[in-house]
Amino acid sequence: MREKISPFIQKLSSNHFIRDQYFISDKENIAIAHNDPLMEDKHEVVKGLIHKYSNRALIKVSYQCAAHCRFCTRVRQIGNPEGTLTDKNIEDIIFYLKQNSCIDDVILSGGDPLYTPQITTKLLQGLQTITSIKTIRIGTRLPFHSPDSFRTKSIKDLLALIDTIGKSMPVFMLVHIEHPDELTGETEAVIRQLRQLKITVLSQTVFLKDINDNFETLYLLFKKLYHLGIIPYYLYHCDNVKGLEHFRGDIKKEKEIAVRLRSELSGIGCPLFVEDLEDGYGKIPVI
Repeated sequence: MREKISPFIQKLSSNHFIRDQYFISDKENIAIAHNDPLMEDKHEVVKGLIHKYSNRALIKVSYQCAAHCRFCTRVRQIGNPEGTLTDKNIEDIIFYLKQNSCIDDVILSGGDPLYTPQITTKLLQGLQTITSIKTIRIGTRLPFHSPDSFRTKSIKDLLALIDTIGKSMPVFMLVHIEHPDELTGETEAVIRQLRQLKITVLSQTVFLKDINDNFETLYLLFKKLYHLGIIPYYLYHCDNVKGLEHFRGDIKKEKEIAVRLRSELSGIGCPLFVEDLEDGYGKIPVI
């Protein structure tokens, strides 16, 4: 995965809590970072569609993002244009979902689905036609990578479609954020824009060693998110990606932080601390 820094992240790069998430470090060994810790590849039923759990499926819309997070679970794929879904790939995904009515929950991921709005639009238009799909989740980090993108016509059109879909079924948007310093005036404006839609906005955060693995940082982050109307959802122990071990912290220390967060934050303002196990069991609560 090559280094990729969006202009907005570049402006914030004097802040080492943000810089260390995106700039290549001499601590990493990307040459060996080819493992698949979440066992996605073995469950890819058609290109881009991961069916690992019986009632839900994940769609990797592309391997493209506005910026590349150095701790990414999919470091083996991100930035590769071969991951971009074609119209034929989308047709295959929609056909598979129609044939497997046990799937009622679909997650759009990648890459960043909002970074490729035309592809995501085609996918959502197809998903609308499947009566067995009851909920849609969309993961994104674009509000913190490129808030200016939300003023473009393609993003506005996509959000209008998401808003329409949200009137007929639950749509959840999961924003990925690691540190309170990412909540700038520009990103908060985007969050307010998203909250006008017929969706529920939640957050996902990864424990990162020496970046956010302390109580004060995460307490401030989740309190700010809660006050912005975002529900903190998951707090992850960093996945075991080979070559990126320097991001993985002490899980005992993280557990102590999570316990304290649970005691001092509102219940709805505190995420669930989980570890995504490599053996396919999924996200298991650590506490």
